[in-house]
Amino acid sequence: MPPFRALTAAAVLALCGGCSAAGGPADLPAAAVAAPCAETAPTPPADRPPALAATTSNWYGQGDLWVALPDYPPVPQGDALVLKFPMVTLVDGLPTASRGAPAVTAVRADAAGAAPGQVGGFAQAFGTTDLSFWPASVAFPSPGCWTVTGLLAAESVQFTMSVEEP
Repeated sequence: MPPFRALTAAAVLALCGGCSAAGGPADLPAAAVAAPCAETAPTPPADRPPALAATTSNWYGQGDLWVALPDYPPVPQGDALVLKFPMVTLVDGLPTASRGAPAVTAVRADAAGAAPGQVGGFAQAFGTTDLSFWPASVAFPSPGCWTVTGLLAAESVQFTMSVEEP
């Protein structure tokens, strides 16, 4: 009978293996343990259009639609966390307003939710003569992992970021 006792002891240890006396993650329901937000990485400077390659912003995009990934927290405004960032539309590699403003929307990547986006008038970057952009913003109703989408005709650019209270 000793093998049966050893087997029983092994089964009891296996069942208690996920237990935690310290009140750690093993004590929390699966939904309470948040998964990390897989944030979008910037496009390397060598892979950006020439108009963006020499700038210091963390650009991300493809084709004729690019966004400077925010590296700063949103600003509380009323009940929202507002984040501003530039979007660049290109024609033949040069910034232009000729295609019109992109549309911006955002959805939660880690839960249900949506956030409105806005795009201002075409502007020129301070201190430059070549870089013009569309100032965009999103009013996030809550912190979380968000996917922001910029849409210009059939082209789109999406980036995912963690939105936290400042």
